[in-house]
Amino acid sequence: MDTFPLGTPESNRPGITRVVTFVSDRGYVAQALIAASQLAAQPEVAAIADILIYLIDIPEDEQRAIQAALAPARFNFRFLDSRRFLTDSVGRLPELHCPSSTLGRLVIDAEIPAQYDTVIYIDGDVQIVGPVAALIGFDCPPDTLLAGADRLDNGGRYANPPAYLKGIGIDRVADYFNAGVMMARRETWRQLTGAALRFLAENPERCKHHDQSALNAVLNAPGGPRRMMLHPRYNYSTWFRLADRARAIAPSIVHFTGPIKPWNTTGGPWEPAHRRVYADFLAAHPYFAQYLTVDASRAIDPKYRSGSPLLRARRLLKSGKEAFDHRWQAVLLNRFAQRTFFSPRD
Repeated sequence: MDTFPLGTPESNRPGITRVVTFVSDRGYVAQALIAASQLAAQPEVAAIADILIYLIDIPEDEQRAIQAALAPARFNFRFLDSRRFLTDSVGRLPELHCPSSTLGRLVIDAEIPAQYDTVIYIDGDVQIVGPVAALIGFDCPPDTLLAGADRLDNGGRYANPPAYLKGIGIDRVADYFNAGVMMARRETWRQLTGAALRFLAENPERCKHHDQSALNAVLNAPGGPRRMMLHPRYNYSTWFRLADRARAIAPSIVHFTGPIKPWNTTGGPWEPAHRRVYADFLAAHPYFAQYLTVDASRAIDPKYRSGSPLLRARRLLKSGKEAFDHRWQAVLLNRFAQRTFFSPRD
């Protein structure tokens, strides 16, 4: 925690019309605090935007304990009870096994103060590792959502089946966006999230990724807002980290998509520096160990832990296939990045 101060500026500051929002339940409390602090540590960002952190279903005694444990650092917390936004219209959501907290970003518009006319949403499982003032200060056009691609191919373990994509109106995998970093004008944000909540409630079986699926469906529906594709430097997901073999992208926001996170394994594609941030935070604020565990295990499939020649051969074969996939992903990235992605600039 010696590289950035913990905390965020005051909110509702006069003349500030942009707000960056984080939404989390107990599972990402610590991660969201860290990301918000990294963002606030950039003076150019703090000068033009307020930062609000919405925490969902945190008991009142924990709310007080969280704020006490962070003192003297201050954060702009908004504590929400999911029972307030789980209306009758979303009664089918249990069929999806959808945690109520995942709906947070679809309902926060009603909780955002009226002074803000531009909304920037950022997931909690990110780190801010480079300058982002150009993004935060970007003048997003009306009726437009700024969001980055989820991936450029459709292979591997975490691919999205074509039937799933077609079910939400998407023909090309590169048109499917990742909802971890988004920007829109307030009116567009209100229309988009409201429509996505209705779509999710009415079509749970089509929403493999819950609210992200619903947002994609609404954006691709006739008459919906248009999508402006964000450069991957501002949403450098696990897919892009694996594909960017030449490290041509200088990421500003790294997004730990998928099950492999820097706090739960020493394997995977992420750097030790990303992991140290979480370990340092827990060392300085041990109260948050109930929300975050930094695990030293490696991400090895248990079936490959045996030393038998057959299993070793299978593991080598799997590693070779993954290496081939990553090379192909690199080709796609190099081919499309410069001509496809929009990059906000100062």
